[in-house]
Amino acid sequence: MRQIIYILLFSSVILFNASCSNKDSSSIAAEQLELLDTRAQVSKVYTDLPEESGWTVVSEAVSSMTIYVEANYTDTVLYWLVPTGTQTWGERTLIGYDRDGSDGWSIQWDFGDRALHDHIYVQALGSDGVSQASRTINVHTLSEGDIAALAQ
Repeated sequence: MRQIIYILLFSSVILFNASCSNKDSSSIAAEQLELLDTRAQVSKVYTDLPEESGWTVVSEAVSSMTIYVEANYTDTVLYWLVPTGTQTWGERTLIGYDRDGSDGWSIQWDFGDRALHDHIYVQALGSDGVSQASRTINVHTLSEGDIAALAQ
């Protein structure tokens, strides 16, 4: 009986504190959940190349790029090249991975003279050993003339 009284008293204090604050209880609960969420998270993926209309633009003269990932609660980041189109996951190629996020998550990808019209699928494997998070960027090779036309 004493435990029930303590639980009710504790719950009342929490509710009173929540009602006295400037935040509503739903935003407090969301903040508390966010603090407890240690699943893999990817907040941003970008490259050292320009972007146009949602596509990373690769000049024909370029043979490599650096792909950067901002991720939390992550042990390893995998970088996959996936052809555009439907049901192409089976044709993906692992182009690199990063297991040390202490200097940020990134890879330098040397693709040579390959013409690209693909997706780069970035997959963060959670430090909890279970969770995963991902983001995709689009990459497309353009000729120097096409790039000059875009700049105008």
